[in-house]
Amino acid sequence: MTEHLTVASNPFPHLDPLVAAAWNFRTVVPHSGGATAYVANSLLLLAEPSTIAGRLAAINKVAGELGIKVEATPLGIEPGREQAPVKLAPPVSRLVLHGDPEDVDAWQLLRRLRRAGAADGVALDHALVATPYYAGVPYYAGVPYYAGVAGAPATSYGAPGMGGRTPVSVVLPDPLDGRPRTKRAPVVVVPDTGLEQHPWFQDPATATAEVHVDGQLLGRHGTVPGCAVPEPVRNPLDGTLPPFAGHGTFIAGLIRQRCPEARILGIPVMADDGVVSESCLIATLQSLRTGQLSALASGDQAELIDVLSLSLGYYHEAPADRLADAPLRTLLEDFGRLGVLVVASAGNNSTTAPMYPAGFAAGPAAAGLLPLCSVGALNPDGSVAYFSNAGPWVSCHRPGAALVSTMPTHLGGDRQMIAALQNSGLPRATLDPDDFTGGFGVWSGTSFSAPVLAAELARALADTAATGLAERLERGWTALGTTLGWQRP
Repeated sequence: MTEHLTVASNPFPHLDPLVAAAWNFRTVVPHSGGATAYVANSLLLLAEPSTIAGRLAAINKVAGELGIKVEATPLGIEPGREQAPVKLAPPVSRLVLHGDPEDVDAWQLLRRLRRAGAADGVALDHALVATPYYAGVPYYAGVPYYAGVAGAPATSYGAPGMGGRTPVSVVLPDPLDGRPRTKRAPVVVVPDTGLEQHPWFQDPATATAEVHVDGQLLGRHGTVPGCAVPEPVRNPLDGTLPPFAGHGTFIAGLIRQRCPEARILGIPVMADDGVVSESCLIATLQSLRTGQLSALASGDQAELIDVLSLSLGYYHEAPADRLADAPLRTLLEDFGRLGVLVVASAGNNSTTAPMYPAGFAAGPAAAGLLPLCSVGALNPDGSVAYFSNAGPWVSCHRPGAALVSTMPTHLGGDRQMIAALQNSGLPRATLDPDDFTGGFGVWSGTSFSAPVLAAELARALADTAATGLAERLERGWTALGTTLGWQRP
């Protein structure tokens, strides 16, 4: 049966040339009509370390026919795997392609490898985009709600006043103020644009962007192999805010509202262009997996992760093969084996085509691990948001349209109209649609549905400490039962 794809399912119809140049992105448009962006000089390899040398020899034999040489580089901080309490998936390495830039194309090499039978465990290094809804630039359509690609009813969500990113005033106090502290704060990890300046997040004990594993700082500014992210190219003539500015802070505010006692780790894996390569994300996630193993071994409650919230995604270039070559899938399954609940946003393209990693929620849960939950968006009246992706792979829905949350107080663009007239010495001006120095905004997207569910799961885990793996799996299933009504298979 052919999978239904709407016109809106293509998040990369016109790849922004500045973003593409910075990342060395290209696109492939398969027969299904969807599009996939990938890093042109990079592939991913899922393989045991002892086999990499042999795999490289076979890969280079094929690559040599294209005038390309391939080398393997590590991603993230790898644990002593023999000490793991469960069997883990092999580590993911990055395959770097060297040669004439005109000849280096990861997609063409991958196709050659498949024909030669040498592609086992090899995958594209996909471009993942955040999932809020933001209006205008075609490339950004997808996971925040960044408009233009969905149909006319959906694009209204990108407009200020209709759920698009816009500043608002909030007079409520920090939800954590006066709330009794729990015995152990549940830990929610958000790999995104990071946690930026805001009065709610001044205490690093409750929310921080600085996360270390084995003494190394995670994220795009850190020292972990494979985490580097190119700085976005700015147009010096355009003073408006970048499309995804404040995305991670907005997500953190939703978690704070729903589960004030949660400790939020807002790791910056992408800049405010809202884009990250799969290899950069995997480098951070593999490091977090190492940290989780260390915490389980030592019984260190403070360092254990409880929930991983992902508000980003990509569409696979060959949906029929999507589970066969998914390094990201195997890594996220390991988090489930280690007692971590994983939630992912379903995407904003009004399509039934799965956006990954949310699409990995399709099918029954495997034994011995906590399943991934994919989350679609609801309107304020409880109906499903028009932009929200749909299909049997969407696990549930949570509020995701016209939400109010925190924004970095240093964000301020240049769209305001200021009048020359003054009254009592104060300037008069219009409402500035991109000045968030007041600290709060409205936004829409499945980007924000996922952390709402993440916070609900964290709330169900509050005050239930567990260091043993069996205990952590049991409490995870209890939280899924309390929050979603799911039962352990």
